[in-house]
Formats: sequence, C-alpha cells, structure tokens
Amino acid sequence: MPYVPKKGSPKPWMAKRKTFKGNAGEDASFYNSRAWRKLRAYILAGEPLCRECSAVATVVDHIEPIRLGGSKWNHENLQPMCASCHNRKSRTERADYQQDKEY
Repeated sequence: MPYVPKKGSPKPWMAKRKTFKGNAGEDASFYNSRAWRKLRAYILAGEPLCRECSAVATVVDHIEPIRLGGSKWNHENLQPMCASCHNRKSRTERADYQQDKEY
C-alpha cells in the first residue's frame, strides 16, 4: 500500500517557502505576513506598471514611510514601483531621514 501523508503534514515534493533575507530586520513579521503578501499581489495585479518609469512593477512601496507615520494598510499610501525606482526613492528617504536625525 502506498504511503499517503497525513493531512496538514509537510509535503516533501513542495519547496518550503523561505522568508526574504532583505526583510530580516524589525519589520520582517509584517513584510512576510500572509496579509501583506496578499495586499501586495492585489496592488501589483491592479496596477502592474511602475508609477515612476512605466516599467514592470515588482515592488509595492509605501508613499509615506511607516516610520514617519505612514499607514501600513491604506491603499492610498501604496504604489507599485520597479526595483530600481524603489531603491532610488528609499535611498533618498534614508539619507533625508539620517540628515534630519543629526539636527
């Protein structure tokens, strides 16, 4: 008789989902949550192009960063972006935030 795994047991033929290493910081539980992944997929399906350059969007960005009081879940605070535009925006925000912190 063939072996049939019990319901809810690990499925050896399926790759285990790994968390994104870039999200290993304090926000890891948020960005790796099922709710965020579903919202991210919903935003990207509704608007598949980057708002900055019209390339294919792969990242959902918070327009106003969460650490500066932006909403995590409000759709109006989210925008689809390609990775290069998102990295450029994040780098600029980080530099501005560090500069404000120093004063």
